[in-house]
Amino acid sequence: MDYETFRALWLDALRESGLPVIGDQGTETLDTRHLDRVYTGYVEPLGGQDAAPFHVTAQLSWRWDALTNLRGTARDEDVLSEMLGRDQAEDLLAEKACVHVDIKLRATSPDDKPFPMPSRVAWSKWVEETVDRLDRIEPLLPDEILRVNRTGKTEVLAWQDAPKLTAVCDASGALLLEGVELSAGQLVEIPRLLDSANRPDEGPEAELAELLGRVRASLTAWMQALDHLRPR
Repeated sequence: MDYETFRALWLDALRESGLPVIGDQGTETLDTRHLDRVYTGYVEPLGGQDAAPFHVTAQLSWRWDALTNLRGTARDEDVLSEMLGRDQAEDLLAEKACVHVDIKLRATSPDDKPFPMPSRVAWSKWVEETVDRLDRIEPLLPDEILRVNRTGKTEVLAWQDAPKLTAVCDASGALLLEGVELSAGQLVEIPRLLDSANRPDEGPEAELAELLGRVRASLTAWMQALDHLRPR
């Protein structure tokens, strides 16, 4: 699978999710040194904003590296032969390539006007509700976040950080809340090009649909929990 095909599947899954897209369909950058491509897009909660004065968004991005691009146009057996030599690669089978999808849930103050910092009690309640909902009720991550591969090593398939805040200091020395953020990520497997047509890999369509479905539910939960941080 090449970059253009994956991007088309991503945009199809994004449309099917119903998430409102901010701006165009995303931006793409090309690293002219490493030839890696990075896609970045932004979405809003389904149904619109409902956490005033906060503005809630999710940043979705993924990187398509040069090796994944090569494996999308050449058969895996040929890639292994070029990298290791025909004799060494003869009985080897490469693992599937993976695309690293980054997710950042954000809530920011409007027009760069920060708020008074929430109290310890309010912050604690917000963290508790946010983490509980994103872990158990509207989970941002899939059920399987770890697995043991064929060599016996543990692979991390998805991860989620703790909520973080961004603060600024005003002229009087008081700290003000500029925004909050939660970062997460997931690996999406890409099918290989193999010599044998009898063992094709599954495409990423179902995995992308499930990922964006979780983002849709989690973004709503993230927005609703912000009530604890609203200025009183």
